[in-house]
Parts: sequence; C-alpha cells; structure tokens
Amino acid sequence: MKSSDLKYIYDNKPHSEMNKYPMGIQRNTILQYIDFLQENDYKHYVKKLKKGHRSITLKREDGSNIDVLKNPVYPTNSKVGRKIAIDKFKSEQLLKKADLLTTNSMLFNMNEKEAAKEAAFKDGEPEKGIVIKPLDLSLGKGVFVNVTKENFEAHWEQCVKIMKANGRTEDDGLILVQDFMDGFEVRATVLEGHLISVVARVPAFVIGDGSKTINELIDEKNEMRSSCGFLSKNLIKKSDAVTAFISNEGYTLDSVPEKDKYVLLLSVSNTSFGGEVMELTESVTEETRELALNAVAALPDMTCSGVDIMIRDFEDKNPRVIEINPFPVLGLTTYPTYGKPQNPFKYFIEAFYTKDKLLNNLDLGAGSAAESTKFFGLIKSTPKQSAAGKVDTEMYIRNYFKFYERQHEMIRRQYTNSNKDHLNS
Repeated sequence: MKSSDLKYIYDNKPHSEMNKYPMGIQRNTILQYIDFLQENDYKHYVKKLKKGHRSITLKREDGSNIDVLKNPVYPTNSKVGRKIAIDKFKSEQLLKKADLLTTNSMLFNMNEKEAAKEAAFKDGEPEKGIVIKPLDLSLGKGVFVNVTKENFEAHWEQCVKIMKANGRTEDDGLILVQDFMDGFEVRATVLEGHLISVVARVPAFVIGDGSKTINELIDEKNEMRSSCGFLSKNLIKKSDAVTAFISNEGYTLDSVPEKDKYVLLLSVSNTSFGGEVMELTESVTEETRELALNAVAALPDMTCSGVDIMIRDFEDKNPRVIEINPFPVLGLTTYPTYGKPQNPFKYFIEAFYTKDKLLNNLDLGAGSAAESTKFFGLIKSTPKQSAAGKVDTEMYIRNYFKFYERQHEMIRRQYTNSNKDHLNS
C-alpha cells in the first residue's frame, strides 16, 4: 500500500464514524466461539490445551460428539486443503488452474539468496520493486515489499532471520519472490462457503497537521487507540522497522509532515502493528466478492478461510488473490474500526449444526429456538423469529448447495486446464 492508496481509502470510506469498543472485550477467536456457544445454549465441551489454548468439542442435543474446533483447524476444512492453503506456492498453482487471478511467484530455499536475486532481476529492475515473503508464515511475518536490487540482500537476510526465529531451518525454510502488485489489500472472510465480510486492513499511519512531528502524531494516535477496547492492545511502536520504513520516504520521527499529509509508518497491513480495519463488503465490486468465494472453492474440501485480495480501488473488476488463510482471525470482521460489526460466530455455528442435522436425519427444527440476540454483550437486537420461530435452516442448506456447485465449477476448470497442460507438454 502507498500513501496515495491510504488517502483514497479514507477519502472514499463508506463509514465516517469511528467505532469504539468497551474495554475487556474478547479478542481471541476460539474464546469468542466459546462465548457464543455459552450465550446461546449450544452443547459443547471445552478442553484446555498447552500454552493456554483451548479446543471445543461441538455436541448434539443428546450429548454425542460432532467434531472439534480449535486454532488453527476448522472441522469442516479438509487436512489436504489446509496444507495447500498454508503453502502459498501450491495454493497459487491451484488458483491459476481454476483461472483465478493471483500472484506470480518463484520459490527458493533460504540459502539461495544469490540465485533468487539473479532470477528476480534478470529482466532488469522492476519500477516498483518486488516482494519477498516466507512460504508458510502468517500475520505478515517476514513480508517485505518494494524490494529493490540495492536492498534485496538486506531484506532477504532479515526474512531469513524471522523465519529461523519461527522454527524454520535451512533444510525446510522456503522463500517466495513475487511480482509487486499495485493497490491495497482487503481481507474477505468466508465461513461454511458463505461470504461474511470484506474489510480493508490499513497499516499504521498518521496524518500531518503542519505543526506536530511524526513522533508526536504517533503519541496522539496511540492515545486515541488506548480508548478503544479492540485497538488498545496494539499501539503503534516506534520501532526500528518504523524508522527504516519512513526513512525511505525521506522522513524521520522528528519530521513535521505538511497538513493533511498521509504518512504510512509500515507496509504490513495488520492491526497487531498499529493498523486499522474498514468494513467494505458492499463497497467493493461483485468481482471481488466472487473471487473470494471461488478462491476458497478452488482448494480441496475447504469451506472456511480468510482470503487476502489486492484491489486498485473499490471499483476494481480485476482483483487478485494474494493468499488464503485457513483459520482467519475473526476480530477483523467482529470489531472493524469503521463500519458495521458482523457476527461470524452465529453463521458458522448455526450452519454447522444445520448441516450435521441434515446429514444425520435429525429434526432440523431442534436446537436454538430463536435467532440469537446476544453478541458478547455488545450488540442486542430485537428478537426476530421465522414462521417456525427457529434457525433459518433453509437458508443455510441453500447456501451449502450453492457453494457445492461453486466447488464443482472450480474442479472442472482445474481438470480442463490440467489436461491442456498435459497435451502441450
């Protein structure tokens, strides 16, 4: 993302009022699921795991077990599909076989720095640099954009350092070198084959007022973030990464940006590093929404994922998939900085139980008697009931069948293109 992209987003944002959430809200995805299950009387069992993690055994009304939900595994995602999603190179290949626009990558071992550099710049230096990222790390760890021939080696070595800190070795550590894509990143959350939301994840930034230094503007923004229950845990740090990034734009922490000047502090679009979240589901094009669903459907037996997509603007009709995350962080859709919060937990749990009842010949009317009205104590709506006063099972079944057809369409495309490649080889 460039400063011009940042300005475009905030000049055209569909929601003007910033959300502020109470302190003490639950941010952990699994604990959020536990809260929802408890508040809406779904039978379940919680088991404590190592390092403070938990797993949830989802149960039927008679107490029998259905399946287990835990980080980083959704029970409705296949093991094969999850492994492919984590492997950014393999998932890229499958997306291309399904005729979906995505990244263009080369894969190297972490000790192949010189070979990677030669391959990346063999046709000259791209005007906007390239991207370096680990094959299988998440949360933006080790990702470097706008990499030039001059700083390639420094960024490569920093990427390797981060990978080793996360358990990768020279035997299994692989790095992707990708073309740089113009635009900004949005995250589409798909649960049980249904699009929950599309949000823009904005990197940490400040806006100049013509008098304060970047250092002072960061302090001012952190004070604002401290008053929001979702943002307060992730203040903007004046790290070496920040000073290095702004130096590329000619700034130091003591610089005074001109009035209304947007100054990016980092390239990584992540709330953990001081970013913000803007809800854009109805603002982006149908092509962007369809790409998110098709990307999940293109991986074997996957129904739940967070799809990172690059768009040039809200009207972009040629969006591209960056990567697919098999266990999306739901705080992004639950607590957007701007826009209406969604309830992904309601959709997944009700869809999951509806599917289990259908497959096991159980009464589809059994279970929750009415639409849930509790949402972690934050959102309480007037109770709405269908004619039968129960969960809208028909909607969930209809959505499952639509996604089933979408999966088959992706398989048909992949099969056709694989045959073409075989005949041409």
